[in-house]
Amino acid sequence: MLRSYHLNHLTDADKAEKILHEMDNLEGIRSASISEDLKELDVEAEEGCFSLIMDRTVNICRRVADGCEITFMFH
Repeated sequence: MLRSYHLNHLTDADKAEKILHEMDNLEGIRSASISEDLKELDVEAEEGCFSLIMDRTVNICRRVADGCEITFMFH
């Protein structure tokens, strides 16, 4: 299943790469990508894993990119 999230206050491509690298190690994640403009995060994961993955991703973003916030994008 694929879900999209809006990123706020992510301004550095190197930090985006660090976030994705740490997300690769999360259990249940299939793939993650951040758009070139650093405003959207797409996450593909097993259905029952999103809550845990996104809880950890929020913490990764806060630690790696100070002030980075994530919100779910409703389509």
